[in-house]
Amino acid sequence: MRFALRLKRPASRWLTLALALVGPFCTTGCYDRQELEQQAFVSVLGIDKAPGGLIDCTFRIAQPVNPTGGSSHSGQQPLAGKEPITVRARSIPEAMMIANGSVERSITFSHLSLIVFGEDLAKQGVEPYIEALTRYREFRRTVPVSVSKGKASESMKAFQPMLDSAITRIADGVALVSQRTGIAPVCPIQLLIDGMENPHEDAMAPIFAVNENVEKGDMPDSPGLSYRAGDVRRSGGNPVDWMGAAIFREDRMVDEVTGRDCLYLRLLQGGVHHATLTLRDPEDPSRDIGLELHKERPAEYQVTLSQPMVITAHVPVDADVINISSTRNYAEPQARQKLEQELDKQVSERMQRLLERLLVVDQADVIPVSKAIRSKFMTYQQFAAFPWEEKLKTAKVHVDVQIHVRRFGVQLEPIQKKS
Repeated sequence: MRFALRLKRPASRWLTLALALVGPFCTTGCYDRQELEQQAFVSVLGIDKAPGGLIDCTFRIAQPVNPTGGSSHSGQQPLAGKEPITVRARSIPEAMMIANGSVERSITFSHLSLIVFGEDLAKQGVEPYIEALTRYREFRRTVPVSVSKGKASESMKAFQPMLDSAITRIADGVALVSQRTGIAPVCPIQLLIDGMENPHEDAMAPIFAVNENVEKGDMPDSPGLSYRAGDVRRSGGNPVDWMGAAIFREDRMVDEVTGRDCLYLRLLQGGVHHATLTLRDPEDPSRDIGLELHKERPAEYQVTLSQPMVITAHVPVDADVINISSTRNYAEPQARQKLEQELDKQVSERMQRLLERLLVVDQADVIPVSKAIRSKFMTYQQFAAFPWEEKLKTAKVHVDVQIHVRRFGVQLEPIQKKS
């Protein structure tokens, strides 16, 4: 027995040595890898409608640089140094392939931070292009989507940030500011897909627009204010406004709301944590009162499936007064109660008109209110088969806003003028 074991040991050693030599050649390696210096990272993708059923894909490419190479920018070159390129094709993958014939690096979407649809394309329907975005592995469903008034290529070309030079940071900064102020929504690709797939739900995306007043360098003389992207009364800064929302029904843009209406809509959704709202002073309509809004409780919806259908929204709002331009002292209990009642009335009327416009006229439920009727059906199939959009055409909408004034800033009484 010992003799047999001695004979087998050399064979096992040779077998082990052979596996050690041949094994590395049988495993997969990085023979097909691409170095960073060989790739062109698309940070912003614009998609516009083109003649003949084609599309124009606009790419803004960020070129990585060596952070130890003495550059003042860590990670990417300044945005102003790179002009976007536009390629006409039948689909996004085809545009990507054609662009590789004029860009000296391999184009990749792995670092994509924003997708911009042109207004004409959004009104026609974005489903064919969402399909390409969701199937290709380089696209992440968390990438934000927006709609450009006019062509997406025009907004991308005019966009000049005030602070950030890294392209990938700009979209994150815009989304963060929009989330805090409420004047524009945040819409990742997945949210747009949910609006197309889930029954009785729709989506909304922020609107970008070139402000011609900023490009001209002149402040317009027209009176009044504007919360509409492209018409904001301002001079200087980034020529592009992001304000308001494009309302989608399934995959088509059917309406547009201003930044002020978007704030009310975000309150109805329960998605505003901190925002500023300016209303008329009840004692002097020519003056205004500024409120800092805080999230208290989400809005509650009650839906009566009658003929016509009745929708009632209860919206609690917790607020601090940050500005009273009149000399009225609202800190007194009776004056404070009257102030809350008057503010409730103003906001309720504005929200009711907005809901009637979206639900009754557009039949677009971006909140969605339809969640309030799910418990009325035994199965999901019954809920999906309910003619919600048809019922919305004749629905009656009521909004009840309850504003609770918590504080009056750091000063309770108004400034007393000298007698």
